[in-house]
Amino acid sequence: MTGFEQYRPTLFAVAYKMTKNAMDAEDILQDVFLAYSRQEAASIVHPENYLVKAVIYRCFSLLEARKKTVYPGIDLPSPLFRERFSYIHDSDISFALLILLQTLNPHERAVFLLRETFSYSYEEVAAILGLEQDHCRQLFHRAKEKIAAGKLRYIPAGEQRNALLRAFVEACSTGDTARLMACLKEDITIYSDGGGKVSAARVPLTGRGTAAAFFLGIYAKQGAQLTFEVTEINGETGVIFHDATGAVDTVMILSMDTDGIHTVYFVRNPDKLC
Repeated sequence: MTGFEQYRPTLFAVAYKMTKNAMDAEDILQDVFLAYSRQEAASIVHPENYLVKAVIYRCFSLLEARKKTVYPGIDLPSPLFRERFSYIHDSDISFALLILLQTLNPHERAVFLLRETFSYSYEEVAAILGLEQDHCRQLFHRAKEKIAAGKLRYIPAGEQRNALLRAFVEACSTGDTARLMACLKEDITIYSDGGGKVSAARVPLTGRGTAAAFFLGIYAKQGAQLTFEVTEINGETGVIFHDATGAVDTVMILSMDTDGIHTVYFVRNPDKLC
């Protein structure tokens, strides 16, 4: 395994969490690999720190460029498919965490990831980001407060999640409104990302009645045209819908607690389903 390859899982996790886009993360890693391959290996004292710094600064550049564009509708992270990204062993790549990370500014995000996810010291974080250690401490404290404020206090165990998911899918497929309503929390919110390329709600949909009508309406219109599989998305249980050609049409990720499903994310933008 080359020097770069042994760090690839860490580097991808950094780039993906910073940008929330798997394709952007892969492009960044390719750029960093090409630059790294042109360096004299002996001249790099700490290869991991060198590579992480290179990845983060490319992320900063990309995020700065994004400010100039307006995304049509709701902009969700791109999902990670288990089969394609099996080398990613980072345990916390959940969709919910990615959503929370987007509430942080880029420097807060970088400090939080380096400290919380990768256990870098403040000295290492400061050296990578070119900041004072005290400033890094302030950024981390702010970031941790924001993340803690949005995190769920309890997530059901795997068996309970899977049972709720099965009940939800069966209720949609049979048109059982009462059973479907029982799966949903009163304040459920649905987010749908079509990227302006396919149909998707441009604003969040909230409320149990609204959500149930939306799910049943979608299944009535497209259910017969799509096949689905329950699989692992971002290390969690999700659903992939395929069209008649076998191509991925939609990825659905559900967030739930012991009382039911409280958030559903639909990723439909074809650019995020590659």
